[in-house]
Amino acid sequence: MKLKLLDGFTLAEVLITLGIIGIVAAMTMPSLITNYKKKQTVAQLKKVYSILSQAYKLSENYNGPASEWQFDTSQEVNTDNVKKYVQTYWLPYFKSVQECSKLGDCSYDKTAASPGGNHNLNLTGSNRYTIILSDGTMIAFVPFLSDDKDKPSWSVQKFYIDLNGAKRPNVIGKDVFMFDLDNDKIIPHCQANTNDFINNSCSKTGNCQCCAAKIIKDGWEITKDYPW
Repeated sequence: MKLKLLDGFTLAEVLITLGIIGIVAAMTMPSLITNYKKKQTVAQLKKVYSILSQAYKLSENYNGPASEWQFDTSQEVNTDNVKKYVQTYWLPYFKSVQECSKLGDCSYDKTAASPGGNHNLNLTGSNRYTIILSDGTMIAFVPFLSDDKDKPSWSVQKFYIDLNGAKRPNVIGKDVFMFDLDNDKIIPHCQANTNDFINNSCSKTGNCQCCAAKIIKDGWEITKDYPW
């Protein structure tokens, strides 16, 4: 009785197949990882936008609109006065785990830079007060300056956000974004500007301070022209 030989792959064929699979994986994995990071960034940005808006609503319900908050606007802009403002009107409405009042606090010892490295933001110190939320998000409260020399406009202010705190990359438009409190609502920085202005800012040569506005205007997506 003769045994029937079964067809199979030779060792060379198996190695060639594995090699092809490895090449395909090497070509597609970076793209998959990048797309995942983009979606994760958008989800985190949407979450912190909601947290900011909810905190303001809670404070507004208790303290009234920001334009009516009772605060001595004759005070000079410094970290101590920003701290008093934040602790009065914001801190009770966040689940924060740490406060940072000096430059370098909370391990954030460097500034955040734009992708091209030609623009920077300080998230700690420099007349701002910073907190870290329970999920690791860092929020720096930055009062606008009014036209009256150094007097702060407490009812119109900026928020600098780092989605993962001191962890890298600390790049504006990747994990660092800006929002404003204006006309009694939280808006992405540059929302009132034209699309051309936003796109020029949110580019590899721009300061990227308008990138939150671009993501939102693009339907909460990081599109192909985004400076990732």
